[in-house]
Amino acid sequence: MEMEKYATINNYKIRYLEEGSGPNLILVHGLGGSSSSWINNIPNLAEDHHVYAMDMLGFGRSDKPKIDYTIDLFVDMLKGFMDILAIDKASMIGSSLGGQIVTEYALNHQDRVDRLVLVAPAGFTPKTFKGTSTLRNYTRIFNAKSKDGLKHLLEKVHGTSINDEYLEWMYEYIGMDNARHAFMSALRNSAKAERLSRRFRKGLESASIKAMVIWGKDDRIIPVRYAEQFIDMPNCRLIVLENCGHRPHVEASSLFNEYVRLFLKYD
Repeated sequence: MEMEKYATINNYKIRYLEEGSGPNLILVHGLGGSSSSWINNIPNLAEDHHVYAMDMLGFGRSDKPKIDYTIDLFVDMLKGFMDILAIDKASMIGSSLGGQIVTEYALNHQDRVDRLVLVAPAGFTPKTFKGTSTLRNYTRIFNAKSKDGLKHLLEKVHGTSINDEYLEWMYEYIGMDNARHAFMSALRNSAKAERLSRRFRKGLESASIKAMVIWGKDDRIIPVRYAEQFIDMPNCRLIVLENCGHRPHVEASSLFNEYVRLFLKYD
């Protein structure tokens, strides 16, 4: 069973889950997510890894100061997390915004990252990409006046039914002080940040980074066409999952866990 803990990083309180032993593995959620986004993955991955799943600053039950939520800020918080917990090196899994964060971290701290798993990562779309209508719907969750209204919005976003536990959490989350501010600030800064494709390819070519990219074929938030750039990248494996949207780790967790464990162990 994962243990809920708190760490103070750069004077902010950060919640995280921890389970297992073995090589270090850090999980970084996407926009509006939390460490609980990984509840279908942590027990399985912890069978052969020491797993840490953070609530990034501004999300989950971590502090939500009214500041500018830049990619550099998140990268700095991730470094602080590793420093505080004396994690010298780790593999990392990042979903969506989390994929953008762990990629930027790996490019700046290559000696502290073993392998990367990117799940429909943000930051690899061109500057001309203005987001999908589904992403715009996602930003409207803070306008929901009832649980039923929120449920309707979230099911529209994910293209699948959602469970009561997720609904309860999201209803609590949208009412938290500064949650909307952190969400919108992170979204804006994710779109404004330097694009990753060229720099990531260089990192792969130098063999300093080994990566696997997992994408759902039916992704409504970051369309799967943006996965094509990874096909010919060296030291990078691309997996596209059928009948799966923006959250393969949630929607196809057993298959996701299997691919990840094989990649971390053998490739």
